[in-house]
Amino acid sequence: MFIESLRLHDFRSYHQVLLTPPRGATVFVGENGTGKTNLLEAVHLCCLGRSHRTANDREMIRAGTETCAVQVRVQRSDGADTVGVRLYAPSEKKRKVLHINGKTASRTGELMGHVTCVMFCPEDLDIVRGAPQGRRRFLDMLLSQCGAGYYYALQTYNSALKQRNSLLHAIARGEAASSMLEVWDEQLSQAAVPVVKARQYAAQSLCQLARGHYAHIGGRENEAFALRYLGHLAESADPAADLLRLLHSRREEDLRRVTTTAGPHRDDLLLTLSDADMRAFASQGQMRTAVLSLRLSEVDILTQRQHEQPLLLLDDVLSELDAGRRIRLLERIGGIQTLLTCTDLSDLTGAKPQAVLRVRLGEILPEDMH
Repeated sequence: MFIESLRLHDFRSYHQVLLTPPRGATVFVGENGTGKTNLLEAVHLCCLGRSHRTANDREMIRAGTETCAVQVRVQRSDGADTVGVRLYAPSEKKRKVLHINGKTASRTGELMGHVTCVMFCPEDLDIVRGAPQGRRRFLDMLLSQCGAGYYYALQTYNSALKQRNSLLHAIARGEAASSMLEVWDEQLSQAAVPVVKARQYAAQSLCQLARGHYAHIGGRENEAFALRYLGHLAESADPAADLLRLLHSRREEDLRRVTTTAGPHRDDLLLTLSDADMRAFASQGQMRTAVLSLRLSEVDILTQRQHEQPLLLLDDVLSELDAGRRIRLLERIGGIQTLLTCTDLSDLTGAKPQAVLRVRLGEILPEDMH
């Protein structure tokens, strides 16, 4: 898969932009705050229907305007796909509009699989050092891009979870009987099955793939990277039956805490280096290498599932790597259409990009590399 064209209209710092990147690596170079990341964000928005850095659509609309639009056209082995997203300011009282090949899509899930990307950004270090929610989001975004079925399964599970928690609150207020939980216990248990099974598969695949990527990029044979799926149902062969038993056994605790204490909404990933939890001791370089290894494993999984390489978006990653890791990373991404950002041309040492573009506020110009 490769981008034929990327169009932006009143998106972030840009009024009008049309980019036609080459199939290899395109580098956007410029000072911090000039809008380099905005270009990667626009691609991400077309892939997943959401930004990677904000949940507030208004932040993506250029100051002084009430709407913005982005559109990406990609060429796949089976033909071309065009995906567009239009956002509106709250004052417009209109909802986000999604377009796929000229037709309006009614649900975000319909975007999945048309344009796929894997993105690394500085905030990704939280996958290693942050709360479990970030690691669940990492898994969910990967699996959603593998197929819309997972996206809708997760929506179904979250809807059942919301209903069960609302019932717990009603019981706490004396407005409902605890016996009513039986219905939602059953529904939540059934809804958990596709979520858990997909995460079990993903964790196993990621562990196998990321180990090899880490060893190559890190260049240290004595550092063995691994990950393990943690959760009430991580080892379960029958998630529905096991969760139903858990919900029954934890009912008193759920009523006391007024929330559902068991289920895949509490899952986590344990990331280890030489069998030790990375959160406890890993350096910034080791964390960054681990996250890059996970992102490259995403590329492998998406390529295997869709028989198509995804787009690779690397936001300010090269400057934080030593020369050896930088060169070994660049070896790994050869052949994939990649959009990179950096602040200095010296960050490109060892790289052979097909295009280098200088980004200034509101404009993008070819960069003279000589």
